[in-house]
Amino acid sequence: MAFHVEISPRAFNDLDEISGYIKQHASFQQAQEWFNGITATIRTLEDMPHRCPFAEESKELGREVRLLLYGKRNRQYKVFYSIQKKTRSTGTVQVLHVRHWARKSFRFRRRRSKTMSKPACLASIRLRTKSMIAM
Repeated sequence: MAFHVEISPRAFNDLDEISGYIKQHASFQQAQEWFNGITATIRTLEDMPHRCPFAEESKELGREVRLLLYGKRNRQYKVFYSIQKKTRSTGTVQVLHVRHWARKSFRFRRRRSKTMSKPACLASIRLRTKSMIAM
């Protein structure tokens, strides 16, 4: 075990959402099996994180992001991760994101907040103000 594996909050949220989806559409047992299986696969990165190819998104990001696949056929999931080396055989593997293979390509963008954008917020305030005046 030369590398330490860390799962980012975003990746952990992805795992939680996917297992929740499986639980809702299949069963708790299948969700639990999927979660245990993918986390066991992620743990294998402790020994040989360089075995997986670079993700296509690496070029866009200007950073080395690798891709680990989990599952079979149309139930395959992509695990995006990066490696921070301390020495040639030690360091940290950071799992960045997990998604189903059929979803659009991964972008490292900050997630928009759930609050309205400034223009939308102002428009909403104007509409409420107009409706209050009309009363």
